[in-house]
Amino acid sequence: MKKVCCVGQSVYDMTYPVYEDVVENKKYRITEKFECMGGPATNAAYLNAKWGNETCIISRVSDDLYGKKIIAGLREIGVNTEFMKICGQATSVSVIISNLSNGKRTIFNCPANKEDINFQYPNDVDVILVDGHELKASLEILDIFPNAKSIIDAGTYKPELKELISKVDYLICSEDFAKQYTNLEIHPNDRDSIALVFETLKKLNDKYIVVTIGERGLLYEKDGVINHIKAFECQPLDTTGAGDIFHGAFAYCLAKDYTLEKSLKISSMTSAISVETMGGQVSIPQLEKVIKRIEEL
Repeated sequence: MKKVCCVGQSVYDMTYPVYEDVVENKKYRITEKFECMGGPATNAAYLNAKWGNETCIISRVSDDLYGKKIIAGLREIGVNTEFMKICGQATSVSVIISNLSNGKRTIFNCPANKEDINFQYPNDVDVILVDGHELKASLEILDIFPNAKSIIDAGTYKPELKELISKVDYLICSEDFAKQYTNLEIHPNDRDSIALVFETLKKLNDKYIVVTIGERGLLYEKDGVINHIKAFECQPLDTTGAGDIFHGAFAYCLAKDYTLEKSLKISSMTSAISVETMGGQVSIPQLEKVIKRIEEL
């Protein structure tokens, strides 16, 4: 069995559903809330363990209620948490406002204290997923396992991540990331503009590049040709964690040595199914459901 290691952020999510756009200086009564672990690397690790991969996580939490809940949830699904660090005064927490009228969400994140700590690493890794939140650890594990397949979950462009981005095999970035770095708009029907976006992104990573573009699907380049995969139809309720889940599914597929096209289709369908349920980690579907939905197309 291939071994997957996810490096990055662990968060405790508290999601509050509303049915309209939130306006400042107004009181809202929330009759229900949804709580679960979150964070790009954490959601990806949870998915891989849920789908049967041998999985570990390198992350940090505090010895508080939220940190204990995150560790307990990861262990329950089968994630190896021995490389997590317990430190700092408080675990990272996110408050998420989910607008059920359109499926969009707004996240307020209070990050954990980023004191410099030294992580320990597993003895063997086949696939590495990094989200940029533990930069030192991410660079170190890529150097320790140069032959492992590697992915970065790139949601927001940060100049300090340039070296990390250049080292991974797969730059899988959001449309926001692409815009922030290239200063270019993405028009899926304009081949010249898309080519320019990818040409510019290659200054960061000249291996494999995938750009997710929300409800319009994704773009990827293979053998010099830029391809477009349309988004799968779904009934969006809450998009929290959709990107994390996409990247986690892609890591799973890399561990299974699937083709790039098959990996992207499985990842896209997994993400599409996840937005039909409230919450992030709790919306990760069973692999069997993903495969069945693809076969039904």
